[in-house]
Amino acid sequence: MIGIDLVKISRFKKIKKHHVAKFLHPCEINEWEKLPKKRQIRYLANRWAIKEAIYKADNKYWDFTKILINKNKSGKYQFENFEITTTNESNHVIAMTFKLGGINEIKN
Repeated sequence: MIGIDLVKISRFKKIKKHHVAKFLHPCEINEWEKLPKKRQIRYLANRWAIKEAIYKADNKYWDFTKILINKNKSGKYQFENFEITTTNESNHVIAMTFKLGGINEIKN
């Protein structure tokens, strides 16, 4: 299954911490708080787009606070059995996810 999401980065400029806690995993909140303000906005936009794309690929992932997006040593986003790619263009983030698994897993 494939999920795609497009996010306008400026949507996240005035977001409050209590709203952030509704979609970031606790570990992501800790990471986000350590970033400079300018990077915080892009961080939120990326995480939101990725999580929306994951949800669109498999709607069992409706609780975004339980989705922890990590990066490997080469900087590639990771979550369970998903391939994740993002593109940042001026004021937009595009995320695409592909859930890995066999045909039988997808049918069930």
